[in-house]
Amino acid sequence: MGDSPKGDLSTTSSMHTSILQEALGSNSRASESLMYSYKRSFNGFVAKLTVEEKNRIANMDAVVSVFPNGRKELHTTRSWDFIGLPQQVTR
Repeated sequence: MGDSPKGDLSTTSSMHTSILQEALGSNSRASESLMYSYKRSFNGFVAKLTVEEKNRIANMDAVVSVFPNGRKELHTTRSWDFIGLPQQVTR
């Protein structure tokens, strides 16, 4: 995985589900854990996994890397200044 997918984009989702099925041992569990498949710019997916499941997937030959998806805080307190708009707007 990693490089942008070649060919039919629907087979990319099938491949992601197949990887999850192999790691999780269940078709229904794989479908439940798959959150999103990246198909256009690169080949990858987002899934809800336990630590053990993550380790199983990370050790597969077809997998380049596995990393956690963290929550980021937005830092937009200065965006009005940045684009030159006043902070107080009258209607």
